[in-house]
Amino acid sequence: MSNCYMTRFRAVHHKAMVPWSMDRWRNGCQRTLSTSTTHFSRNTSLTVRAPTLIVLAVNLTPFDAPQRSDEWFALRRNKLTTSTFTTALGFWKGKRRSKLWHEKVFAAETQVLKSSIRCAMEWGVLNEVTAIERYKSITGHEVSSLGFAIHSKEKFDWLGASPDGLLGCFPGGGIMEVKCPYNKGKPQTALPWSTMPSIICLRECSYWDLMHGILQEFWWGNVMPAEEALSRGEEEDAKTYEPSSRHKQTGLVISKSRKLASKAKMICREIAGHIEFYR
Repeated sequence: MSNCYMTRFRAVHHKAMVPWSMDRWRNGCQRTLSTSTTHFSRNTSLTVRAPTLIVLAVNLTPFDAPQRSDEWFALRRNKLTTSTFTTALGFWKGKRRSKLWHEKVFAAETQVLKSSIRCAMEWGVLNEVTAIERYKSITGHEVSSLGFAIHSKEKFDWLGASPDGLLGCFPGGGIMEVKCPYNKGKPQTALPWSTMPSIICLRECSYWDLMHGILQEFWWGNVMPAEEALSRGEEEDAKTYEPSSRHKQTGLVISKSRKLASKAKMICREIAGHIEFYR
């Protein structure tokens, strides 16, 4: 099963949730898509179309490095990337925030992943193309790719992103976030759900401003000072910059996230070849 989620950069809210026609979707519906279907061949390739207009619209500096290549990992090394935002924000229990800080400061070349995490990641990589191709088939929209990007403004260039897909079918462009749930090793028993698209998307300015403040503090208040101390050979001093497991505003971000999640409704569900749209 592959679940594919899409959102525009601007916030779009919908109150009702009733079946909608395919034609209305093709004309520009802007909400969440979820699909469960049989798999394409693992050799299926994603059509790559130049994302120039989208990149210009959102002030990005693109890099063509293929995702998960050595060059791609090198580009991400000294950036705080969207895949780690929830960790840097303190969403998770335990030492995950400290571990992220340690990875950035002490430049770990390799990471040992738990078997369950590794399997889930491999499942996601294997099925991502399937999800994107199914999205294209259902909506008729083209999806372009982008290996990695940073913001063109220097004050934001410490942030990086590797979107699963770029959409040029909406004014100003949009991005696609693909989720292929592993479901603890039993993906075939899971069903599509309604959820908020990933927080990498700018849904409300106040929401982003709140997150940006915490992310900025993590990077410039914890990571960079520790790196500077380490470069001077002062490892013990570097360790004093290790962050706490949660930020003082983590709870507020989680609360706002839940409120946004309640507004994001499922717009399409496909199970065993049956497609149903909702408004």
